[in-house]
Amino acid sequence: MKLSVGCRLGYEITTPQAAFTFNVLANTNSQQRLLSETIVCTPEVPREMVETEDGVRALRCEAAAGPFELSYAATVEVDRPALPAVVKADLPSRLPLSILTYTLPSRYCESDRFAQIAWELFGKTEDRAEQVRTIVRWVADKMEYVPGSTDSRSSAWDVWLSRKGVCRDYTHLAIAFCRALSIPARYVGGFAAGLQPMDFHACFEAYLGGEWRLFDPTDDIPPEHIAIISRGRDATSAALTTIFGRVTTAPVKVTCAVVPDLKPV
Repeated sequence: MKLSVGCRLGYEITTPQAAFTFNVLANTNSQQRLLSETIVCTPEVPREMVETEDGVRALRCEAAAGPFELSYAATVEVDRPALPAVVKADLPSRLPLSILTYTLPSRYCESDRFAQIAWELFGKTEDRAEQVRTIVRWVADKMEYVPGSTDSRSSAWDVWLSRKGVCRDYTHLAIAFCRALSIPARYVGGFAAGLQPMDFHACFEAYLGGEWRLFDPTDDIPPEHIAIISRGRDATSAALTTIFGRVTTAPVKVTCAVVPDLKPV
């Protein structure tokens, strides 16, 4: 599946200088291949591209007081393997330490508070894949999508009590349920084709059968229609922008669409 993605982020810098880290670039790994990419800073400023071992890419730059804008566009080829019909539980003692950390509670995903709840709701089967599918269905069905009902301080437990939120909140709740069942889960930010209204999108990956598998608990968007741009234990470590300095922000513009296959006539 080929996706055309893009965004425009505008700022008015009110301090003498501001430093930016942008996590809006399409990742590159075995499941996502970058076909083309354009990055434009206005005004033009020195910038640094940073890439981690697992393909997460970030752009760092500094800009002086006044207007500043980042425009990004890319074409990404997405190829995610199908989830096996049945997945047995991974023994925590056998998980790599880099994976094991995603079974632990975090700032926005207090999985320790959900242990009994998660086993009562989702522990009726030993099939890990079915447990995660059931979590996704439960969150999508029981939650009400209400913009403005939560803020940057709202956690999975807050959302569990209110049953209201946006994609970020749906994702934190699903992650907390997974970790309560000892299923490694991590937060994912990305572009999503078919999302209404169009914006950046939050979903999550669960570690099943020795691989990270992508799930969307909000809109049930197929994994091959999502281009991943950030990953973390929760939204804290997967922020799309990190800014040092005082700025005011313009409305964010995001695009994502499936690129049709043009067959020769």
